[in-house]
Amino acid sequence: MKQHYSFIILAAMLLGVINVMAQETDSSFKPANLKGIWQMCFYVSESPDIPGELKPGNTFKVLTDDGHITNFTVIPNKGAIITGEGLYEQTSDNTYVENISRSIHLPMLNGKPNTLTFEIQENRLLKLKFYIEKDEYGNTVDTWYHEIWMRVNMPPKYPKDLVR
Repeated sequence: MKQHYSFIILAAMLLGVINVMAQETDSSFKPANLKGIWQMCFYVSESPDIPGELKPGNTFKVLTDDGHITNFTVIPNKGAIITGEGLYEQTSDNTYVENISRSIHLPMLNGKPNTLTFEIQENRLLKLKFYIEKDEYGNTVDTWYHEIWMRVNMPPKYPKDLVR
């Protein structure tokens, strides 16, 4: 009889642990369509009072469906360089965590998780916000970064005026 009670207690404890683990890894949020190639953009304006027009830059973010991230910058007439790489995982409806293995642009993120809040507008614009507390030397930065990325899509046919 004691063995029977021991088994019931062990089974109850095991179910309790499984339940707690399931709650901690709950993915009840709706996964966003983060995967793809994104191009960093900037607002350009002749007036300080309005943001102006959204213009594409030379930096790209590649988010793969298996959780890899690569940032690279195209240097006109010289090539391209990888500026950061690592892994990412969506953790809620509007956050994902980048675990950067190496960044030459933001080296203070090397080997550390960086939580970003995001909003995708019209399946075209990815608005990111993240916080940097200290730089790579331990100096206080205390800065919020706001970035806008535009999804890169394949056009229906090859553009005739494309310069290669």
